Amino acid sequence: MRLIELQVDPRPVAIARMGIGVATVLMSLEAFEILERISSGRLAAPVFSEAPAIGLAPLIILTVLQISAGSAVALGWRTEMAAGLSVLLSFVTFLADQQTYSNHRLLVTLLLTYLLFAKAGIAWSIRPAPEARFVPFWPQLLMMTQLSAVYLFSAISKINPTFASGRPLATWVWITLPWQAYTIAAIMTILVEIVIAIGLWFSATRRVAALLGVGLHLSIVILMDHETLALVAFAVACLSLYPLYLTRPTLTARHRRAGVSRRTGSNEERHRA
Repeated sequence: MRLIELQVDPRPVAIARMGIGVATVLMSLEAFEILERISSGRLAAPVFSEAPAIGLAPLIILTVLQISAGSAVALGWRTEMAAGLSVLLSFVTFLADQQTYSNHRLLVTLLLTYLLFAKAGIAWSIRPAPEARFVPFWPQLLMMTQLSAVYLFSAISKINPTFASGRPLATWVWITLPWQAYTIAAIMTILVEIVIAIGLWFSATRRVAALLGVGLHLSIVILMDHETLALVAFAVACLSLYPLYLTRPTLTARHRRAGVSRRTGSNEERHRA
């Protein structure tokens, strides 16, 4: 059995769908704030110098469409169409002005793209498909790989004397601590991100890695003194993928055969019905 044929429980990816949809709505509000300042005559940095600044009326329409599409993804209403529209509107936002670019917006845009193939609206949605008991695993694998790459790259990019000294953290958080505490926190952040990126993939460590991930994102949201909306959106998008790791099938020959048996039995039941 090829990996692309592996079928799994639809509920974990439904949780991911909800989180990605909520993150899309939050980021549309963040983008509105940025583009509204630009449309009011402040500094603009368009991707194409010839492009006119987006006006307030088109900006409101764009934001309403983004919120509607993100809400539809979260609720599981016409999920694939809503995810595709969200991807398109996200690229429109990227092209409107360079200042709308962010790592978390790019991450969520990629996750929405994977949702197009994940059949994430089968379970826990406005329009569920109770007769469909399984969904393809390969889009979930892409989502998990994408998130782990984010954690790993984030950790590697922080391995430098400036970040390890703790000075950047001292300017980012609102709490005042001795300078040694910032240094320890910076080094621990690097180690925790590496543990999360790798540990989520192994059954012996994935629960610990998930707990560390929850603690990391909560600490970021609580302690950072700026860009709270963006940080919340990033946390929701990342944490909603954790059930994919926690329920990931063991990719052995025995489990592949079991997957074939489950799907074959499901097909026979439908034919008999």
